[in-house]
Amino acid sequence: MTLIVEPDPPYVRWCSIASGTRVEHAHEFGPGWMSAVLNESERGERIEAVGYLLYHGGEIIKEPVTRLSPPVLDALEQAVAFLPEHNGMTSNIARQLTTRLSDIPHFLFCDTAFFSDLPPEASTYAVPYALREQGIRRYGGYGLFHQFAWERAQDLLTPRPVKLVSVYLGNHTNVAAISNGEAVETSIGFTPVEGTISVNSCGDIDPTIVFQLIAAGMTLSEINRTLTQESGFSGILNRPCTFKEIVTGTVEPGMTFVREKLLYDLNRYIGAFAAALGGLDALVVLADDIEESLGFVASVCDSLKFLGLKPSDSVKESEGWRILTEPDSPIQALCVKANTWNIINQTMIILTNKEKSQ
Repeated sequence: MTLIVEPDPPYVRWCSIASGTRVEHAHEFGPGWMSAVLNESERGERIEAVGYLLYHGGEIIKEPVTRLSPPVLDALEQAVAFLPEHNGMTSNIARQLTTRLSDIPHFLFCDTAFFSDLPPEASTYAVPYALREQGIRRYGGYGLFHQFAWERAQDLLTPRPVKLVSVYLGNHTNVAAISNGEAVETSIGFTPVEGTISVNSCGDIDPTIVFQLIAAGMTLSEINRTLTQESGFSGILNRPCTFKEIVTGTVEPGMTFVREKLLYDLNRYIGAFAAALGGLDALVVLADDIEESLGFVASVCDSLKFLGLKPSDSVKESEGWRILTEPDSPIQALCVKANTWNIINQTMIILTNKEKSQ
């Protein structure tokens, strides 16, 4: 059995996967969290490996997957500053579980590492040198998904694409441009607030809005909560709203507008990234539930007809993926089922089996 841990302040979430069965849990990160994790997990098979999700590695963690060791744990502690609440939880949990479960391998999965070598023109903010020296730059995010998109495209598409745009659809939809397996652009910046609108986050806005809100009497804490927890889909509708509602919900004026706004954001980014790539061979859309997202994905494909993409009426499909374009389409479109837990689990199985064979 593999165990995967994800920070979600104020909760720690974890997933145990055994014999293809995935069970998810959550517990408030406080006294008793370790007992809850181990008690739930030990009801099944023996834990063979543990994986930890690190949302932001900054300039410190630049490998997508790293075997945890004392030096890596020290580096992880240094990376806490990039996303204190989440990274601090990951660091704390990793130190305790590697001590408690010292006889099995532990792996760190970094969600920004795929973008650590972004071209300077894509990663650099036009701010003073002193700020850039402090690590103010674009770091990207959801790199595990976008790397997975590239790998699946190489397996499933013929000819294999060289220039690819990857779109993750979900509560925090985001986009990446990939050339020859290397990330060259991303919609996410210093944090996931930059980019398309999401379930609670505002996406791209003029930064001077912050100064306007301060002048109106809001505190920095209130502004942060407003832009990261009360905006996006939920902000426009003035009520809680998830991505699933956007693609499967009832037709109402507000919901229709949010869907159109998200589609507009995606079109804007995909078009810009196709230009940054100097052309486009394939579009890969990742979604946790393909069936419920297909209608929205079809709308994305329809909006790209001007680039030459030819949507197909007869979708070629298999378990976990769909090819959405005609065989002669200059741009291929692929929709793939993707889930963080499964992506991490598949990698851990490969790595642990490799260690056992050595």
